[in-house]
Amino acid sequence: MQILEGTKGELVHEHIYNSGNQRIGHRILPKGLNGDGIKLHPAPAHGVVIPVKGRIEFGTEAGPEELFPGKIAVMEKGDLHYMKAIEDSEVFVVLDLDK
Repeated sequence: MQILEGTKGELVHEHIYNSGNQRIGHRILPKGLNGDGIKLHPAPAHGVVIPVKGRIEFGTEAGPEELFPGKIAVMEKGDLHYMKAIEDSEVFVVLDLDK
């Protein structure tokens, strides 16, 4: 068993776990920040975006959705998406690099 803790701060973009086919990303996005710009880009792998604080606009080809704690997004490899912080937000992204 491992206990992992992400970095604290205003703006964080890190991988807190990377082993074999699994990667866990941690992001802290201040209000108004576009994670990767409001530009659709492909998901690198099958993954789950899990907000733990705040609200984010999660854009897809079908349009934007609002994500918040308790509402997650599941992506397949290649799915086009972007993230924008509606309010100060924190998310974890769990990726399965084999899918």
